[in-house]
Amino acid sequence: MESNTDVINEPKYPTAEAAPKFPVHPVTLTRWRLKGLIGYYRIGPRIYYGESHIREFLERCDRKPKTRCERKAKGVKEAA
Repeated sequence: MESNTDVINEPKYPTAEAAPKFPVHPVTLTRWRLKGLIGYYRIGPRIYYGESHIREFLERCDRKPKTRCERKAKGVKEAA
């Protein structure tokens, strides 16, 4: 369990900065948040995703970040 000091000192990212860590579009990250799939902090009117929220989501969903090249290469068929 995290202490209050850990939560205060934890790096926090707004949606636009957190989305590339998955990598998904910011709207997808917002949908996940609204479905309760990922934790977040609300500070005033703004939404932030903590490093622990991102790590827990990736571990739970076994979703590993991939680069754009890796995603494209997965869909490319090899020439015979």
